[in-house]
Amino acid sequence: MRLKPKSLQSRLLLGILGSLTLTLAVGGFIVYRMVDDQLRKEFDAGLLDKLRFYETTTRLVTKDGVSGFPKLRMGDAEWERVTNPLKAVPEFVQFWFLPKGRMFHHSAGPDPKLPRLPGQIGIPVFSDHLLLGKTPVRVISNQIYPEQDTKENPFAIQVAVARPTDSLHTALDQVKWFLVKSAGSTTLVLMLATRWLVRRGVKPVASLSQQIESMPLLDSDARFGLPGAPSELQPVVGRLNALMDRVGAAIEHERMFTSNAAHELRNPLAAIRSQVELALNRTRSVEEYEATLEGVLESQKGMQRVVDHLLLLARLESGHQISEFSKETTVLSKLLRKAWSHGFERASERKLKVTWQITEPPEELLLPVALIEIVLRNLFENAVAYTPIGGIVIITATTANGEAQISVANTNPGLEASQLESTFAPFWRGDPNASGHRGNAGIGLALVRRIMETMHGTATAKLEGGMICYSLTFPINEPATRKP
Repeated sequence: MRLKPKSLQSRLLLGILGSLTLTLAVGGFIVYRMVDDQLRKEFDAGLLDKLRFYETTTRLVTKDGVSGFPKLRMGDAEWERVTNPLKAVPEFVQFWFLPKGRMFHHSAGPDPKLPRLPGQIGIPVFSDHLLLGKTPVRVISNQIYPEQDTKENPFAIQVAVARPTDSLHTALDQVKWFLVKSAGSTTLVLMLATRWLVRRGVKPVASLSQQIESMPLLDSDARFGLPGAPSELQPVVGRLNALMDRVGAAIEHERMFTSNAAHELRNPLAAIRSQVELALNRTRSVEEYEATLEGVLESQKGMQRVVDHLLLLARLESGHQISEFSKETTVLSKLLRKAWSHGFERASERKLKVTWQITEPPEELLLPVALIEIVLRNLFENAVAYTPIGGIVIITATTANGEAQISVANTNPGLEASQLESTFAPFWRGDPNASGHRGNAGIGLALVRRIMETMHGTATAKLEGGMICYSLTFPINEPATRKP
């Protein structure tokens, strides 16, 4: 069954212990191989020394005038003592005449039948062998020309020396088990130490997790805190607190938005109800009923516009991009005057002096016309509604460097510079007691700015010489060829 640790502590423990175990295993293997190599080198060096010893004690003497009879320099008693098979570490030695390979001498005891290893004169050869099929030995063999009485007709002999490897294997087994036991005890100690360190290290994470679980989302004053936490966690705490600030601000914004939206819709609903109740209070003429229905229709249109603006604002706030809105070709001056037509009659009633300053581009523009019309209509209606009677409205429009710049300036109704940015907030009014008395719901400028942001443009406000000026700057697409 595959282990799937869920907690950070389990993952860290498994990762660290796995790494330590692998490191100890690899390290132990390397140490064992180094010790094995060193012990075998020392064992082979001892065998080589013995081989050299027997080579130097062998000479050829003349017997009955015939050169080439091998003889050892040491006596028989010394030879038996050196090659005694009952020693703690017995040695097996054999001598052969070359090239026929006739044995002429061997160590004390029964003939061990050492292998005659192939080789060259003066080059020792090593090999592993089983004596009598059960005793493992290490054999070294060399072919030499021993010292002799005469220089004529030199004889070559082969010398082989063998030692049991039991002691070598026993020493290697001891090293192996020592490494295994050391690695096991070290792993156990490291496991306990690692567990304690990991539990201590992840304690701030557990504390933060508990705080997150118990944090009330509606309590905007509650914040996360981890005094003494590692530096890696401090940015996390900071980001969580910043997130709580944004959540609190979003919740408060939603409260205000819902409350203001309900308030703005309640007024026209109340107006519709009062008009209907008044009309039903007694029998009226056809003209009076028609007037009542016209009043109800106007109230419904106001409600419909508020709902449409709220839905569009919510759509843009949810992340819809400008590419999702269809684009059309249009003429800049035509687009401006079409948007102004909705406020023309009211501007005339308020005796406003309107000035147009339009620089028409040579080609038609490819724009999301529906969105631009909403922006311009809201700007124009805002100017018409809040410009004092007999005041001035100046509309300016031009294009340059792939951007359109449109501004609407009107006589300042009494706003201060510190209030300009607030005019872009939903449902904000300079007079907090006002409630759509000019026919506005207080979301027009908020919608203007949000549409501009969606189009990667800007919407700003400033005061200049007794005038309040709202300016738009937004990119325009490649111009389309003007139709003939």
